[in-house]
Amino acid sequence: MICVILSKHIEQSTRKMKTLIVILLFAVSSQAMIQCPQNACMLVRCAAVTETNCLGRISKNGGYCGCCDACIQHIAEGQSCVNLLLLGAPSTAECEPGTHCDSKTFTCVHGNAVAAPEPLPSCQSELQTYLGNQQNGVPLLGARKPVCDTNGMYSPKQCSGSQCYCVKKDGSKIDGYTANVWESSGQTCQCARDLTEYMASGLIGKLFYCTNDGSYQKYKCVGSVCFCSDSNGNQLGLQTAPIGQVQSLKC
Repeated sequence: MICVILSKHIEQSTRKMKTLIVILLFAVSSQAMIQCPQNACMLVRCAAVTETNCLGRISKNGGYCGCCDACIQHIAEGQSCVNLLLLGAPSTAECEPGTHCDSKTFTCVHGNAVAAPEPLPSCQSELQTYLGNQQNGVPLLGARKPVCDTNGMYSPKQCSGSQCYCVKKDGSKIDGYTANVWESSGQTCQCARDLTEYMASGLIGKLFYCTNDGSYQKYKCVGSVCFCSDSNGNQLGLQTAPIGQVQSLKC
C-alpha cells in the first residue's frame, strides 16, 4: 500500500516537473524570438481594438513591439492559465477579475494571490515592460525606452532610433515636431505639448510660439507685448518690446 502511494506521488511530481521544464524552455525561446527591428512600427498595420470587439481589457501599446494596442482576453475561473507563466512571452490573456493563476494547478482560481497593486500609469507600465524584456541587461534591438515624468505619464519628448519627437501625456505622437537625436539636446517639446492641450480644451485667443522641434521660442508675446521666456514659456527678466519690434529683444 505504501509503495502504491509513493508511486502516485512520484508520478505526480514527475508530471509537474516536466510541465515546468517545458514552460522554462518555451520562455527562453520566446525571449529569443521577440526581436523588434528598427522602425518596426512603420511596417505594422494595427487592427482596430475597441471595447466592442475586445472581450476583456485594452492594453495601450501592448501589441507587437509596442506599435499597436492589444486586447487582453479574460480567462474564466477553472480554465487553464499555463500560458501566463511563460516569462518573456507577450501576454494576450489574464485571469478574469477576482481570480489569479495558481502555480500548482495552472488554472485560474478564486481570490488574489497577493494584494492587487494599483494599475501603473501608461508610461511607467511601458517602462516596466521594456526593462523586463531586457536580455542580461541589454535592451531588445529596436526597442524604445520611454521617458516618464514624476507622475508616471509620458514626458513631452521621446526618442526612438535616430529621431526624437513630441508626444501627449498618453504617449500618442504630436505630428510636425521632430529632431535628429544628435541635434536634440535643447529639445523640450513643452510648447508642442501645451499647444496641443490648449487646442483640445476648446479655448481660443492664446498664442504659442513653438520652434520646429516643439520647444518654446526664446521669446513670447501676450497681446501686443513680447518678452524673453524660458523653456516652459515663462517670462524671463523685465525686458519687453512691442510685437512689431520683437527682434530687438536680447534673449
